[in-house]
Amino acid sequence: MNQLALRLALAVFLTTGVNPVQSQEIDCPSSVALNGGTVEVEADPSGDDTANIQCALDAATDGGYRDVLLTSSEYSIGPISATGFVGDLRGEGKARTSVTIQDSSLSCDGGMGVALQFLVGSASVRNLTLSVDSPCGDGGDATVIAYYSNPNNCSRRTTFANVDRVAFVGVGTAGLDTVSGVVMEAAPGCDEDNERILGTLKVNRSDMTDLDVGIITSVAGGGQVDVNFNVFEGVGLPLTILNASQSTTVLNNTFNYNNVPGYPASSGLGTTAVLIASTENSPAKNSTAFKNNKFVDAGSSSTGYGILVGQQGRSIGHSMLVSSNTFTGNSANTGGGGVAAIDTNDGLISANRFSGSAATWVDLRSGDAANGYVGGTVSGWAIVANDFSASQATTDILLGTRTNGIIVGKSQGFPSVTDDTGNNDVLESSSGGFYSNGARARGTDSSSAKTLYDHQLRAVQAFRGD
Repeated sequence: MNQLALRLALAVFLTTGVNPVQSQEIDCPSSVALNGGTVEVEADPSGDDTANIQCALDAATDGGYRDVLLTSSEYSIGPISATGFVGDLRGEGKARTSVTIQDSSLSCDGGMGVALQFLVGSASVRNLTLSVDSPCGDGGDATVIAYYSNPNNCSRRTTFANVDRVAFVGVGTAGLDTVSGVVMEAAPGCDEDNERILGTLKVNRSDMTDLDVGIITSVAGGGQVDVNFNVFEGVGLPLTILNASQSTTVLNNTFNYNNVPGYPASSGLGTTAVLIASTENSPAKNSTAFKNNKFVDAGSSSTGYGILVGQQGRSIGHSMLVSSNTFTGNSANTGGGGVAAIDTNDGLISANRFSGSAATWVDLRSGDAANGYVGGTVSGWAIVANDFSASQATTDILLGTRTNGIIVGKSQGFPSVTDDTGNNDVLESSSGGFYSNGARARGTDSSSAKTLYDHQLRAVQAFRGD
């Protein structure tokens, strides 16, 4: 081809916008159409949109399209699964696009039923409302969105997941099933020790209302998890980090917790905002940062915690930052508090504001090895530059069994400090000013945090089929 012909061909290509991907046909029902690079899905007149959305995701994956758009206002679906999808499944806004998970549509026998399942790839769910009642219909366990590794080839386990501006609306304890919003972990059947999921998860500007469980993550390899600018209301357990080796940032969320009556006390659900748990199956390192969140205790039970952390079976390195958050208590919660950490070293609690009633705002302690906890020395913590001036807690800071070298700084509104058996550096407290190297006030070593942690860990493990 001479230079003139080549230039003419290039000019035609640029002016017509011809695109090899866009020229492909998709083999889907008439409710699914290709519009440029977007696969558009209209609501089906039959009232069941499962097959259409499934076909759209399959066509997008096969054809390399990165955008699946729901153009109608209401949809109804059963189980949908996509392997290797890269792109967005999106509506036109939380108030404009609603997707209902059909009752009794998921198979939950012997495992967790999933409405929207993404295996590896880089899938984003955006700009819509997902409503769910009893998707199993038989008292089973279900999740609305699950990000998994590939169960047919567990070595394929890198996933880049995103949930952005999605409203999850459930019915809470009124439903038949136990329902979660988002789960990211190894696919069922893959080895959780050696084939853990890798990658990232972002849950951003979303709302979770009246679910049993909000988010569960168990990512390895130092993956990144961001939970930012979300609102949790009426969720039995909003956020769980289980046996993870991930860098987690929890930023600018509102956790309305301890606000769901009706769960059995033995489940521990309905009481706590965030559970971070590690067992004998946990990787060796984890990292979690809480910044600029609001923890609001509704006082539905007498024992509830904003953040509850514990280690059982093996000791891991878990660095924690709790900074610039507000904790608002409730007089009905006489046995819980703000932050409780069991057998966890290396944390900084700084620049937080604690107001209202609680049993204990900060509770650091060692567990009992006879009950499965690590049971070692707890050290490496600093509690500095917080504001306890509006606290009405029984004890602001409890430094419990086998704590050592923990620093409680000055100018924090004179918190009350109870140090049961530890050897710590309390620089200032309302009970007498300066304490150091064993000079301390003594109090009781409550086991409420340990009991609640045990119940919640068992509930989450049962939910996941462990």
